[in-house]
Amino acid sequence: MAATAPTRYLPIAGGLAAGLAVLALVFTSPAEALESWVRQTGIAALVPAANPPLGSTARLLLALVGGGCAAAIVWSALFLLWGTGGLLAPRARRSDEDLPEIRRADAHPDAPPRRPLNAAELEVPVVPAPPPEERTLPEDLDQPLAAFDPSAILAVPREPVRPLSPAGSVGSTIRIDPPGEVATFPSAEEIERIETFAVTPIRRVEEDASPMPIAAEPRIDDEAEPPSIDSLLDRLERGTLRRGRSIN
Repeated sequence: MAATAPTRYLPIAGGLAAGLAVLALVFTSPAEALESWVRQTGIAALVPAANPPLGSTARLLLALVGGGCAAAIVWSALFLLWGTGGLLAPRARRSDEDLPEIRRADAHPDAPPRRPLNAAELEVPVVPAPPPEERTLPEDLDQPLAAFDPSAILAVPREPVRPLSPAGSVGSTIRIDPPGEVATFPSAEEIERIETFAVTPIRRVEEDASPMPIAAEPRIDDEAEPPSIDSLLDRLERGTLRRGRSIN
């Protein structure tokens, strides 16, 4: 926050006052006193032109250099004390002191956090809610609470709930005709149990140039009885042996 108007120009005014005071001191001091001061400070050893006797040009240079140095020193000191952010500068209240602290992950530039609303800032003061009226205990403590609390019982009773028809009578009745033939599936007890047996290992047979004749499988008529599980397993085993021999 910028400093107030009285303290804003205090460093500049102090620097100008110090510079003008040095100028007046140099021009109004006697020549003997000024020459002795120059000789004691060692300026004559550094600047040969400042050796006594001092003329008007040397007096003007001393006034300008001394005034500038005094003004710079005083301005720097006053600015550090009462300048912007100085040690003695009045600090105004920051506008973001009351802002809630949020995490960086929750902060968003388009929706910055806002200061909480203070009740003192409202035009109309908030009227506190009236305290509840103190009542005595009822004589009959077994009565329901609704009978004791007058606000719990409505002046006009509510409409009774309309009775609903049972779920079975809602909607149109769907008639399902029984099927003509019902498919029956054999139970688990009627299915034959398959016995496990050890499979003989397949031996590698030497390659023969002549192809092995494959016996023609007997043709099964559609009207014949379905093959049993044993015959199907035999056919599966023979087919496996033939494929193994042909691969080897």
